[in-house]
Amino acid sequence: MKEVWERFKTVEGCFLKGIFANKLDTYRVNKELLIHSVEPLLYIRKENSVDIQYWKIDWIEDSTGDDFLLLKEQKTPEPLKYELIDGPSQKHIIMGSSFSVQPNLIKNVSGYGFKESNNEILSSIVLELEDVFMTIKSGAIIEIKIIEDEPKDLGDLIFTT
Repeated sequence: MKEVWERFKTVEGCFLKGIFANKLDTYRVNKELLIHSVEPLLYIRKENSVDIQYWKIDWIEDSTGDDFLLLKEQKTPEPLKYELIDGPSQKHIIMGSSFSVQPNLIKNVSGYGFKESNNEILSSIVLELEDVFMTIKSGAIIEIKIIEDEPKDLGDLIFTT
């Protein structure tokens, strides 16, 4: 699992172009923006590059009831419907709901969870953008929270850039 986490550190310095899903439910609670989705997809791109990657976000529950966050890096926006295009900075037109924030430079990536014996369980990811923090928490409904202050109480720090 650590090899997978190392790969996610490479998005530091990239741009979060959007969050996509078949359905995104958005709410504002005080100064926090909450996004709920069953299987969201993050669209990430390097500056001035056609190097595009998508993070498919999913979860599983173990036998003790703990939720694990699963992140899969992929080159296409599957399972969402999409069409191929040949643009300079975009390769797909994605059908579905979308959400984006500006500015969108990813300054830091951290993973949180808990440690059990020799295992580290990833339960949330934090993307530090220029003006906000984006937390992504595991569960039957993935919760994405956009907040102004650094998040607290996410568990043990598993990795950071």
